[in-house]
Amino acid sequence: RGRKSCAVSIKIFCLRKVGCVCFRSTRLTQRFLGHIRTTMTNLAEENVRNMLERVGQEHLLQPSPPRERLQGFLHELQALDFEKLRSIFVSSMTSAAAATPRAVAPFPDVTFLEDLPNAGAMKARGLELIAAGKVAALLLAGGQGTRLGSNAPKGCYDIGMPSHKSLFQYHAEKIISVKRLAAAHVGANESSVRLPFLVLTSSSTDAETRSFWASNNYFGLPAEQVIFFEQGMLPCFTLDGRIILEAPAQIATAPNGNGGVYIALQQLGLLEQLEKDGVTSIFQFGVDNVLCHVAEPTFVGFCEANGAECGVKTIGKKDPHEKVGVLALSGGAPSVVEYSEISREMAEARTSSGELLYGSAHICVNWFSLAFLRRFCSSLLDTLPLHVARKKIPYCMADGTIVQPSEINGVKLELFIFDTFPHAAKLVALQVPRELEFAPVKNAPGSATESPDTARQLFSNLCHNRL
Repeated sequence: RGRKSCAVSIKIFCLRKVGCVCFRSTRLTQRFLGHIRTTMTNLAEENVRNMLERVGQEHLLQPSPPRERLQGFLHELQALDFEKLRSIFVSSMTSAAAATPRAVAPFPDVTFLEDLPNAGAMKARGLELIAAGKVAALLLAGGQGTRLGSNAPKGCYDIGMPSHKSLFQYHAEKIISVKRLAAAHVGANESSVRLPFLVLTSSSTDAETRSFWASNNYFGLPAEQVIFFEQGMLPCFTLDGRIILEAPAQIATAPNGNGGVYIALQQLGLLEQLEKDGVTSIFQFGVDNVLCHVAEPTFVGFCEANGAECGVKTIGKKDPHEKVGVLALSGGAPSVVEYSEISREMAEARTSSGELLYGSAHICVNWFSLAFLRRFCSSLLDTLPLHVARKKIPYCMADGTIVQPSEINGVKLELFIFDTFPHAAKLVALQVPRELEFAPVKNAPGSATESPDTARQLFSNLCHNRL
């Protein structure tokens, strides 16, 4: 049998050498090569299966991957560093379980916009910086509008204003407006003002976001100044550390949190490119705040005039027990402290003038000096903690059944954008009126708070007041 196989192989080789075409030999060749491919795939699957058993993740091949996905999925599994993932999971869960109450104190230096001295001069300075191309805007737009009843990127959502503009369009038009103001302030042509606009996406929103902007001609912005980039993803885990399979040959993953923006900026060389282009600071905001004043010049000038490395916009809490993160000191360093970390007595404590001691809510509108981001991302990225979010995560059983759990069954690990704050040599805070600058779109239509309905009403109120 061995001699016969060898003869066939030699015959095929000789026929190829002399350029002959033989239907029977070609069919044998295809069959032979197919056998080799199958054998190699079987060996790869066996190696991966053995590796998964060693790290306690053998369930990832149950059920067996569909034939068309097998090879690709084996490559995906071989590329994963399971030991590192296990280490990340264990350290994150251990830190979450062992977390002791932080030594929290009020942040001592929140400046209220209405009390800001030299506000006109600071606005003028901000406009000068924008006109000189020193400022970039960064939009966090990785989320989908799932809670709004849409699978599209949240930035595509129409909150129901008469114009039917999307959230993306509102933000783009604000950049156009501030460029126009900056050009007029310095007596320049509007087209000469360069304000790079970075848009952070995720794997679930990237392609559709790019397409949406392109199909709308970038809402009037120069296409070369709109930079899309994608944040990283992390596997989802069960509560005991097994990676969750959401479908046969498909690992459940989730974006690595808004703090993942730092990793993406560094890995893609965007900070270096911005520096080469002359940018010295970045104004960052979230896609769901329709009232955000993008690249607002007074805030930009305020941060620069105070020699800050980080700047934070805050709003006053509605009441002492509003469930929001607040700007405070933790271990003597500026931090965002979750409402759950503040006792009832602390939440209700007031200053002699009647202001809440812990009353400055963080709204994810921040300013960073580029020098600070360059320093942090080059040497301190590994210090960012991964926070544990316990969730109901759909999963695939060994028989292929997809289960929608009714109780929390898994963990997503997330980086938070405000975890850089303690590393800043100086952080300043500017508190602005909630009704002028904060109208988030998070909850489903009809919800009492942070819904398209409430955002629409706040936007309408602002427009009426300005008229």
